[in-house]
Amino acid sequence: MISNPRINGLHEIPNVLSAEEADKLSNAIDNQHFGEWCPEGFDRRNRVQRYSGKDMTDHFGWVFDKIVSASDQANVALRRPLELVITEHTPSSCRSIVNTFEQRELCPCQQQQQQCQCYVAQLTLVNNAIYSVEKPVGRDLECWDLVEPATTILMEQNGVVIKTGESLWEWRGRISDIKDSNSCGEESSSVKGWKKGQKKLALSNKRSVTLSFRGVLPPEPSSLSKQMESCKLSEESKPQVPLAKLLTIIVTTSPIRSNPSTELLERTFDTFQFAGSEFAYECPKVIVCDGCRVLEDDTGENTDSDEKKDDDPPKITRKYANVKQTLRNGIATVDQAKNYTELKKRLHKLCADSQGTQSTFSNTTVVELEERHGYGFALRHALYNCVETPYVCVIQHDRTFMRPTPIQEVVSAMESREDIKYVGVSMKSNLNYYDIFSSKYSRRACTELKTMIIRPEELNISGNRYGPNGHSIANMVEPPSEKRRKLRDIARQTYMASHQNIIYEEWVESMSNSGANQDGFHQLSLTPTLFWYDNTHIVRTEHYRDFIYNPVFKMVARGGFVEDKLSPIIKRSCERLGLKDGHAKFGCYLLDDHSGDVFTGHLDGGSYNTAGLHVKRNASERS
Repeated sequence: MISNPRINGLHEIPNVLSAEEADKLSNAIDNQHFGEWCPEGFDRRNRVQRYSGKDMTDHFGWVFDKIVSASDQANVALRRPLELVITEHTPSSCRSIVNTFEQRELCPCQQQQQQCQCYVAQLTLVNNAIYSVEKPVGRDLECWDLVEPATTILMEQNGVVIKTGESLWEWRGRISDIKDSNSCGEESSSVKGWKKGQKKLALSNKRSVTLSFRGVLPPEPSSLSKQMESCKLSEESKPQVPLAKLLTIIVTTSPIRSNPSTELLERTFDTFQFAGSEFAYECPKVIVCDGCRVLEDDTGENTDSDEKKDDDPPKITRKYANVKQTLRNGIATVDQAKNYTELKKRLHKLCADSQGTQSTFSNTTVVELEERHGYGFALRHALYNCVETPYVCVIQHDRTFMRPTPIQEVVSAMESREDIKYVGVSMKSNLNYYDIFSSKYSRRACTELKTMIIRPEELNISGNRYGPNGHSIANMVEPPSEKRRKLRDIARQTYMASHQNIIYEEWVESMSNSGANQDGFHQLSLTPTLFWYDNTHIVRTEHYRDFIYNPVFKMVARGGFVEDKLSPIIKRSCERLGLKDGHAKFGCYLLDDHSGDVFTGHLDGGSYNTAGLHVKRNASERS
């Protein structure tokens, strides 16, 4: 046995099994003689077999006896393990960058500062594995300050690594790479890319299997029973506050080809009535007009006047082949920039003329940004400078409401439950979110997500307004063509057969059996999401300001969308802290009334009202 000099309590034992014994054992595991492989790991990248009790002793007792015999040489006492976890590691599973502790909560021995005999003994089969470890300053999964630089340990084929004491409780790590046992001196390729001359198909079979005998006592129930008190509904009824005092609507816009026409924004604002009259006419609204950069012409000369004005945007020379993508990146031609300037003038006039009238543009302020910020930082500017309410509803200029939507009830639910920080309004791509989740993540994660679905009392709505037969569906905007109507009907049928809906129907049946279901009411659900959709959503203002846009965390990139960088961070948080705790930091949910239809649609601002432009371009090409 070799004790690692850098890590106290870490012991390495080579050649615990002979080659013949290892081959026999790995073949039995691969052929599933003892148990079936199940996809686990947060994102289903690992195949796992779990054993305990008699099954573990009968099938793998002889393996543990060999480990005990080898560990006795270094006076390391190993009691019978509580569980055996067999994990297959592949290049795909090694892509994770999240280091975790063997057990998030301390065992009772550590909590009571008694002598601890807990351990984890890992036997490696098939190929060598690389174990990356680091010791944070504090025992915290989100402590990024390290006592010393991270290091790696070679887990040799047929050898065992035993973790006890400090290495078990104070170091965190992961299997980060796999090395072919016949080429230990070669540089690994599973993380750094394929080696020159190697075929991907041949390398895809590269794998390692670890048998983790876990002799770790579970934490005391008291340390695991810290359920979020904020999840409980407030027993005291709060006075009803007008929605206009609680919610500010932020609409983001940028240069598009239909400028200077305000038709796109007018169509979007007209659908605000689906969210209620108070939302449409009384809530304060902010239109944030992002800045842009001007693309010079082919000669490098400005087609505008040579004299530079103070309000002219800066000019750049980079070109994009796709006009829509160019504008999406905040780059406009001189003419497009002029049209955008004209649009902003028309918006100012439209909002000024609407004050004091029954118009969706009443109570609206137009904010112009001098430089291009991108969607994320344009929203950030509005949150810090234009919002005084505790909640915001963020809407992109081409996102419309398609049918009556319970915005007032959603805000009331957020008022009652502090754990709800973000509520996304459903769209076509996330209507069946539970099914999307189950296709990506493990069975355990799906089962846990099911328990995290929230059904607040405020969203138990009367009047037959929501659900598959509700008034909301009856008043939905009809698709413009027969083809789209057929696609909508297909989407409804797909939803009704989805796990998203089946889970709800099972809940309804259970409530009916308990006698708690009320006639005339329909319960809407909030499904947890690991993706921060930039589609229409309601968020706590302080959550955006103090957490999402906190410069220390750097979760939003300048020039980009919020969802692009934040969503992977949410996923890594859940992988590191566990699904419930990792998700609780962000508190994001999707609204579903189980009707099979979306609440919002997309006008596609980048292509909006460009049919005439295409006809004109085709005519010029023919001539």
